[in-house]
Amino acid sequence: MKKCLLTAAALLAAAVFSRAQEIRDIETTVNLFRNGNAQVVQKWDVTVVSGTEYYIPIDNPGKSYIHDLMVFENGREYANDGRAWDSDRSREEKAGRCGIVEKGRGNIEICWGLGDYGDHVYTIAYIIDNLVQSYPECDGFHWHFLNDEWSVKPQHVSIRLVNETEADTWFWASPDSCNVRFWGFGLEGESGMTEQGNILFESTSPFSYNSFFSALVQFDKGLFEPRVQGDGTFEELKEEAMKGSDYGEEEDGFWDYVLYIFFAIIFIGIPVFIVGWLIFLGIRRLYRRVTGNRYRKEIFEQTKITTWNRDVPFEANPCVLYSLLQSGDYFHQNKNAAFSNVVGAYFLKWIQEGLVTVEKDPKKETRVNLRFVKPKEEEIPFTDRMEATIYNSAREAAGDDVLEANEFKSWSYKHDAKVAAWPNEAISSGRNVWKSVSPEMRRKAVEFKNFLEDFTLVDERSVPEVGLWKQYMIMAAGLGIADKVAKNFEKLFPEVMEQYARDAHMLDTVTTYQVLDSLSRSSSSMMKAAVDRQSERAAARAAAARRSSGGGGSISFGGGGGGFGGGHGGGTR
Repeated sequence: MKKCLLTAAALLAAAVFSRAQEIRDIETTVNLFRNGNAQVVQKWDVTVVSGTEYYIPIDNPGKSYIHDLMVFENGREYANDGRAWDSDRSREEKAGRCGIVEKGRGNIEICWGLGDYGDHVYTIAYIIDNLVQSYPECDGFHWHFLNDEWSVKPQHVSIRLVNETEADTWFWASPDSCNVRFWGFGLEGESGMTEQGNILFESTSPFSYNSFFSALVQFDKGLFEPRVQGDGTFEELKEEAMKGSDYGEEEDGFWDYVLYIFFAIIFIGIPVFIVGWLIFLGIRRLYRRVTGNRYRKEIFEQTKITTWNRDVPFEANPCVLYSLLQSGDYFHQNKNAAFSNVVGAYFLKWIQEGLVTVEKDPKKETRVNLRFVKPKEEEIPFTDRMEATIYNSAREAAGDDVLEANEFKSWSYKHDAKVAAWPNEAISSGRNVWKSVSPEMRRKAVEFKNFLEDFTLVDERSVPEVGLWKQYMIMAAGLGIADKVAKNFEKLFPEVMEQYARDAHMLDTVTTYQVLDSLSRSSSSMMKAAVDRQSERAAARAAAARRSSGGGGSISFGGGGGGFGGGHGGGTR
């Protein structure tokens, strides 16, 4: 028994140390208070395989003072050693503890114990007194929130500045007016205003050795009541920060005025044109709905297709049918929502093929998790490129072998640009297939859709084989009607439905509906997360003024000199 335990411990240790030390994400929220103080809250998503502690050097605080450090993990608050942290202790002695090292001249290090090796999500919070300071022309600050020369380079960071002054006025920055201006330095990223009135800075590439982040922020007088007067003027602080940056004041030239006139002329006619065009589209859509002429003649050679066909089109590839309907059906579903059905169809296909098994979620009875059967390193010889892309992405989202609820959604949010491009990629790749067949075969694909939608109305209903029914269910899932089709089919052929559930590696028909519902909701939320993230990015860009005037845009990798806070190094040791 003892030998088994030692062997298990050795295997666990080998598994841990085979992984790389990693900082996946640092999400920082800076809550700004009326008196100029700020609370910094950081969420660190990391993997730890060596060292005894994390540390964050903060040098040159100027007239600011850092205190009230707190560290949390899994809802548990770490014990605080105050400003007498001992870095020479062992990992076990530091576990569950945090503190500050005084380095002299106001310089400090924020420290906390790593705990066990493996994955962690730490939450670190502390107060910065007098972050916002008063200057003759405005209030503001230039603070270095993230250092360069990390021992482990962060893959993604974000910094959100939140107005907690309890005033009615939000931060805003638009081309017409603003009460705040902001500039970011030291990394590849974007900045802008969120719909909630927050200032958001976010990296678009992993840190390099020289990457850091500092924010220069200028506020109109009246937003804050700083307790401290900054040295010199804010303009002097800004000039120092701008040295070596790629920010620059842009003056309007001749072509700028030409563009102003051009757009002014266009904007007079655009509203009238849009209203007229919408009226025309509305009348045409009503005509098509009443007459049933909903299909593109250039694709199907006719505009009305109401007959049925039992043959499964395109070798039961839901991506090709999706592409055909998006291209040829005037009443097609929104492409993002429709594509989420395709994702669900692929998951159902993998369940039926035994690539993925279904497990009840131990945290919630009505929910299911999906376990990948094949090892992560084993490549599946998919013939469908879209299927391979989604499989590999879902496998990555799972992390281990089990894809739990919301894991694909979280992964999608972090890879929004990649996921948001999938519908167009699917339409393009599917087009290559359906364009290679005749208009008659394309019509038969629509007739098959009609057959699934109207299954209970078909006069002659021969019992299909379970193998054929598997294909029916994949295509029905791709159309977003798998649940409806399954229920209609079970009413007519309950024995076959039970056999299908067994052959598809599901427990029973109740589980079948559970799986279909779970796949639908999971795929829909995954796609929505990416689209929402894209919209959030677009809203931040649209709300920004010209970049050089401090209204947002890309962050300058160069510049960022002067200011307070920051330093060099950080990470594990």
